Amino acid sequence: MNRLGNFKRGLNTWTLFHNNGSKNIHHNNQHRHSLEKSIINHGKKNMCGLVAAIDDIWTTSTSSNSPLLHDKTYLSKTTDILYHRGPDGMMVDMGKFTSSSHSKHNYDARWSMGHTRLAIVDPSNRFADMPFKFHFQTIDPKTGEKREKRLHLAANGEIYNHSKLYDSLVQSGWNHDRFSGSDCEVIGHAYAHLGGVKAVSSLDGMFAFVLFEEDLSTGEVKCIAARDPVGIKPLYYGRTKDGNAYAFASELKALVGSVDPSSVVAVPPGHYWTPEDGLVRYHNPQWLHDEEYKPWAASSEERKDVTDEDVRQAFTAAVQKRMMADVEYGFFLSGGVDSCVVAHDLLPLYRKERIKTHGDDRPIPTFTVGMENSPDVMAARAMVDALGGEKHVEHNLRTFTPDEVFDLIPKIVFHMETYEAELIRSAIPNWLLAERAAQDVKMVLTGEGADELFAGYLYFKDAETPNQVQNELKRIYSMLGNINLHRTDRMTMAHGLEARVPFLDTEFTRLAMSVDPQLKMVNADAVRTNSRGREKTYMREIFEGPNSDGNSIPRPVLWRAKAMQCEGVGEDWVSILQRRIASLVSDAEMDEAHITYPINTPHTKEELYYRKIYDEHFHGMEHVVKLWEGGGRAMGAAWKSDMYTREGLKNTNLLSHSLQQQRGLHTNTNTTTKNSSSSTTTHENNHYHTNSHHTHPHKRTFSTMSSSTLQDEPPLPIQAHTEARDMAVQNGGFNQFESWLTAGCDDRSLILESGTNKYHIQPQPVHPQHVFRGSCTGNPPTQRGYDAAQSLYESTFLPILNDEAQLDSKLRDIFETQRQRIAKCLDLPEGCEVILCPSGSDAEYIPVAIASALTQSSSPPKHIVNGVTQLKEIGAGSAPASFGEYFSTHAPFVGKLDESNTTGRLAGMDHVSGEAFDARQRSGNVVDAVSEIESFQSKAFQNNQYPILHGVFGGKTGLRDTTMPSSIDQGDTSLAIVDACQGRFTKDELHSWLNDNHSIVLFTASKFYQAPPFCAAVILPPSIAQKVQTAQAPNIDSPCGARRASNMFTLQGLGGFITDKELPSCMNHWKDLQNPSANNVGLALRWEAGLAGMEALQQAVPHDTSRETKVTEWANSVTDLIGSQYDHVLDAWCVERSIVSIRIKKGSLNDDPSAPWLNMKEARDLYRWMSMDVSDLVPHASDEEKLALSKPAFIGQPVDVSEGHAIVRIALGVESLISYVHDKDATLDEDRRTVEKLAAIGKYFDTLQQSGK
Repeated sequence: MNRLGNFKRGLNTWTLFHNNGSKNIHHNNQHRHSLEKSIINHGKKNMCGLVAAIDDIWTTSTSSNSPLLHDKTYLSKTTDILYHRGPDGMMVDMGKFTSSSHSKHNYDARWSMGHTRLAIVDPSNRFADMPFKFHFQTIDPKTGEKREKRLHLAANGEIYNHSKLYDSLVQSGWNHDRFSGSDCEVIGHAYAHLGGVKAVSSLDGMFAFVLFEEDLSTGEVKCIAARDPVGIKPLYYGRTKDGNAYAFASELKALVGSVDPSSVVAVPPGHYWTPEDGLVRYHNPQWLHDEEYKPWAASSEERKDVTDEDVRQAFTAAVQKRMMADVEYGFFLSGGVDSCVVAHDLLPLYRKERIKTHGDDRPIPTFTVGMENSPDVMAARAMVDALGGEKHVEHNLRTFTPDEVFDLIPKIVFHMETYEAELIRSAIPNWLLAERAAQDVKMVLTGEGADELFAGYLYFKDAETPNQVQNELKRIYSMLGNINLHRTDRMTMAHGLEARVPFLDTEFTRLAMSVDPQLKMVNADAVRTNSRGREKTYMREIFEGPNSDGNSIPRPVLWRAKAMQCEGVGEDWVSILQRRIASLVSDAEMDEAHITYPINTPHTKEELYYRKIYDEHFHGMEHVVKLWEGGGRAMGAAWKSDMYTREGLKNTNLLSHSLQQQRGLHTNTNTTTKNSSSSTTTHENNHYHTNSHHTHPHKRTFSTMSSSTLQDEPPLPIQAHTEARDMAVQNGGFNQFESWLTAGCDDRSLILESGTNKYHIQPQPVHPQHVFRGSCTGNPPTQRGYDAAQSLYESTFLPILNDEAQLDSKLRDIFETQRQRIAKCLDLPEGCEVILCPSGSDAEYIPVAIASALTQSSSPPKHIVNGVTQLKEIGAGSAPASFGEYFSTHAPFVGKLDESNTTGRLAGMDHVSGEAFDARQRSGNVVDAVSEIESFQSKAFQNNQYPILHGVFGGKTGLRDTTMPSSIDQGDTSLAIVDACQGRFTKDELHSWLNDNHSIVLFTASKFYQAPPFCAAVILPPSIAQKVQTAQAPNIDSPCGARRASNMFTLQGLGGFITDKELPSCMNHWKDLQNPSANNVGLALRWEAGLAGMEALQQAVPHDTSRETKVTEWANSVTDLIGSQYDHVLDAWCVERSIVSIRIKKGSLNDDPSAPWLNMKEARDLYRWMSMDVSDLVPHASDEEKLALSKPAFIGQPVDVSEGHAIVRIALGVESLISYVHDKDATLDEDRRTVEKLAAIGKYFDTLQQSGK
């Protein structure tokens, strides 16, 4: 089809304007060459495109009559088809090589070149416009004769080593100056000095070029065309219609009408072409072609292991070289781990460069595309926040709907020049992304290529051997130029945007492919649980740490599932698109597809739809498109995988992550669904008031099992553990061991969307540079505890996790050993028994069960009433648990609780009620708890009830009831409980409660002893243990017991919290009532961590008196520090042993004595800011204050102690006490830093609050 004038093909009209022979054409608002805007948008565009032609003087003596070689207007119009690749200037040139009388060769050859320029390097220099024309005087290195050469060059791309390469040419004798700052100019110099093959091999960059050479001395004419090693830039060639000339172009559309379609060939990546030799591979690294290349397995003399640091440094170098630009640029932030790794490395380099060259710290533009709340969008937002938010990143989001993108398909197929379905799907969001970015910048960096180097696709989970992985990576790497990079180039260039890909840097690629492929193996279970061992684990771990700015990739982002972009932008829009397309293709058309399209026959209606559009534009060029074997990337692998079909990923639910769930929405376009899980209700504001008995009408609503399933009691209630572990992996990216640390407890230990639990704690030790003084609230594991628990996990549990029988037996032994170790550490009196529980709140159910056993023979049966003191000082779950009620959204062996339980009670505990008494009056004065409990006991006896009496020895602020209660008649008449969960007591005090008071003691290792949340123990005094052993279990078929507690040990009762293995020998007759197949591995690991601290303290400070002395000394030092330097803003309001409770004045900028104290809501803000770097939010703070504000410090949660103020707490834990014993000054320096930050936040509270952070 002739391109002169106007013509129609398919959907749109292409209007080609003539320019009367002008050789140098610059585009501006007055004069443009354009295609119809419905196909190519002529907004702000950047990129380069080339067209070239030359007579085939090598195989024929007949000159071509192609208008490409004879008609400059035609050449200009053809070049203008590539306007979108280079709107900053268009230039065409043509001429004739004519042999002279002294030439050795005798022929004439016409040639032509056209070029559209994207001006990124040296943009204002018109000498940088191509085609370049060189005229060199050279010396033949073999004969010494002078040679005169003329070169004509049209190139597309960027040569990153252009300066170094030119310098090396000069050092080797080259004496021709450069005439522009264009990076592509060096191609001509290198060719003239080194020759074609060496010149191409010396280029480091992304490029495609055509070069014609005329040797004026000999009359010899040469032609070379080349493409970069991996195929980032495209290049095609074919024969003109008359067969007498070669034509070249960056895109097929510039060849349509000028060449024989059947002759068109894509220059493969890493190849050059000459008319003499055809296509020749010049880039063939050993790692790619040599099957024996295995440096990781070589002998010791030859072995060269690639280190993680080698890879990191090479990637940083790759990013830095791609920052070469004289214009504004940004990066595509898809929200996938690859683009986030680019952002992670790029931002510090960008800021440093920006300050150096511009003197400012202007934010870098980033661009994201997706449906609202899609996996990509939410992950990208989290990454932006991690990089410093809008201070450092100008984030631009382009959202879309399925209906919107459907209309783009014809344009996309036209620009993509393919009918490969997987590629077109992913090109749709790329189109929108590039369209948005082109409004602001000329160049972007992207994360393409990482999957092909690090086994990033989900189907790698089915690879059986490392060798399979290595070979598959080579296969898909070799397809990049036809697939991913084809998409990247076409979609960005359609909008005049240059995309650069640091992952595919040649040196970085060599290193990545020299890594032992065993490290790239993918574990199928890890894919399911989103944990370490999943795809690209090796790469994720390399880039897990902070960049030079101190910013890290958020764990939910770093460990999210691999999503191809057509999936990550919205899980379900592809299926919507495919259904709509299918409705436009008839069954008859599908039946005839093999006849209509014998080459690469479409197999689905979607494929046929794309093929029809392609054929309208590029008929006869169907052979140019390279398809995946089997119809998709995964189908050509050496192994079978069910992850993908021709239509894409089978289970897109794998792509959802916590950053979406956080907002409770889905990207499903049929309905907008809010998160149905009810939020946790705290007991601080509801349910309990002084001297009143309460039940809970509103309970948490969710279950991992239906109500009927709960009734059936599945033999393996592992769903709850799986849920907890999955949340840890998906929300926080924690490994399998760390996920087990969070399992087998309640909602407080679950890892939320923030990547922490509700106490802002992770199942990992805190950073060594951070301060931790929050042992009164909840603890991350100490390094000592983490190591101990991990050792137990790896040596004992990991090998048998899938063997229930072995696990059951081993866990029974471990719990027994842990009970003995607890008894030894606490020096328990002989005859005491220890029951292990998931938390101090769960522990409250045990005395209720014991009271049920001790009273079940009474007639009539006595109602059990529980008196609980220090409400708001004890854990929020203690009071409801004491009354036999659920206190959390979760139970350890159930998961989330079922909404059908309208009573909110555990099964078998309908005979229990109680009263709770506030710790303080509204003024903050302490309530006389002993008097309240005595009155409660008298009332119970009057009503013929059985009372359980609580005393608290150490609440949140360390508050203690003045007298601990006693069990009357050793439990026959009443039962006494000492809540010593804080663990801040002496052995003498403990022995007194057990021996003298016959009290049951509740104890946890997850406060003072710093085990991760949570692990508890119920310590039975010898007298109570003996009675329990002789009494019947509270579930037997007795006249009272059956009616009272017939289902107490089902999953709906105590069976949802403990198993037979946590019970001691005095409860052997209870064990048959428990579910023997349930196992709480998480509890064993947490107790192992706690015992590591208990045993370390026993060794470091074995005597209570020494501990008390050190604790008192420490507390005095902290209070003295507050009183001497910060009393204008802080007040050490209460000091109880190793807890210093502090109240903070609000906004005390002028040391105003009348400034108010922070209330509970404000204290929660302060608590959050203490764990963050907030120095940048207070610009007018002093340098010392900014330093204090920058250091994270974890303290105890706020406590609402009065209507006038709340307090926060600095609490000494086991590790800080041991540290204080060994290095007093260093420990107090940490406390000083904590106090300084508290004071600074109080001083600048209003400023911080206004920041909204």
